[in-house]
Amino acid sequence: MSELNDITAEVLSIIKSKFEATPTIFNLWFEKLQLVSLSEDVAVFRTPTPLKQKILKKQYSSVISEALADVIGFEVDLDFVLSDEAMKATVIEDIDFNDVIEESQEDKEQRGKNIASLVNDDVPSQNQKILSEYTFDNFIEGASNKFARAACYAVAKEPTYYNPLFIYGHSGLGKTHLLYAVINYIKENHPKLKIVYKRSEDFINELIDAIQNHDTASFKDKYRTADILLIDDIQFISGKVSTQEEFFHTFSTLYEANKQIILTSDRPPKEIKPLEDRLRTRFEGGLLADVQPPSFELRTAIIKKKADTMGLLISNDMVDYMAERLQNNIRQIEGVLKRLNALYSLSGVSITKESIDQTISIIDPGNIPTDALVEKILGAVSNYYSVSIENLKSKKRNDTIANSRHVAMYLIRKLTELPLKSIGEIFNRDYSTVISSISKVELNIKTKNNMSSEIKKLVKEIKS
Repeated sequence: MSELNDITAEVLSIIKSKFEATPTIFNLWFEKLQLVSLSEDVAVFRTPTPLKQKILKKQYSSVISEALADVIGFEVDLDFVLSDEAMKATVIEDIDFNDVIEESQEDKEQRGKNIASLVNDDVPSQNQKILSEYTFDNFIEGASNKFARAACYAVAKEPTYYNPLFIYGHSGLGKTHLLYAVINYIKENHPKLKIVYKRSEDFINELIDAIQNHDTASFKDKYRTADILLIDDIQFISGKVSTQEEFFHTFSTLYEANKQIILTSDRPPKEIKPLEDRLRTRFEGGLLADVQPPSFELRTAIIKKKADTMGLLISNDMVDYMAERLQNNIRQIEGVLKRLNALYSLSGVSITKESIDQTISIIDPGNIPTDALVEKILGAVSNYYSVSIENLKSKKRNDTIANSRHVAMYLIRKLTELPLKSIGEIFNRDYSTVISSISKVELNIKTKNNMSSEIKKLVKEIKS
């Protein structure tokens, strides 16, 4: 039970940081939450009252799920059960969910700001303790990321040394770690500088809210008065005309005022399409630094370092075996190690080739040969939408086939390391079509609940 208590404590710590501006919400709904069971598929939490069970399940399950995944390294379904005392109660009051007193609109707005942004002392959605651990000192350097790390460190020491700084590379290679390292270094060494950090999705949503609320002045003031502006995953502004227009003016204002701009993307500027030429030229006008998948030596160093931090004992042979198997990115290494650590702590499973293989098969379906994984993705999409693989690759453009094709392209991009051009070749299309398809799916995930659910089901099937 002590392991479950430790996990509960870490989960609650993360959740508490998200409600830092509205502590009454945390105290009211989360304080007595207890993890009582954890398996590979489901986590069971105990709640003290039927009302809290109902509220947590309906309103806050995603918050709990995200925090738990941060701690154990993988996603599981959630279940909420009542405490023994509540189960013994002879009368349970049936309270209408809509009658429950919730946080005020002002509280919601303040919590949203704390969760979504980092402006000097504000914190993003990550736990502040976790955020502070992302430094240059614990960024494990190798040939694949040495240049990007050096560029970020130079900018942190002397802002506007390279302006703008554009870091690109596939997901999970450490780009966000470098952004946080810059933030932590500047907060310690240049405390008077105003830092604004945003994921591009949050930037877009904040701009939409500002337009709808007729409050673009506050939006502009926030971003155009920054000393350091950091935008993560800038590629998501592609195809969004109003966002690109606003970001162009924000960029120009800061650049002309000699303020530092740092951007990350999963692709270089020339591959972000559609993107206005005036933005592309500005992105390319600074320093471009790419981050490549880690070498065997770097993967070995990362595994040893992170295992040591977790207190997880792994023999050198098993470290080498993991390094051979895990070749895609750093995030997959972290996920596998967290899961192995959880399995060892909860059930005493030793670290063997078999336990490593089993964990990798769940965490990283892309670890199988790329050709086989692509066929598995196409087969899953074909079965789910009742569209033949032949039609997925065809020129047919009716809605069902086209939408299924978009999802297939999105999943191949998400689950493999194939470049856009190679994905296009699978479907006899060019890479610009692939970018457009991926963007459509990303938009649908944000705006259509069923799309998010469909993607999760497909990913789960492909990983099985």
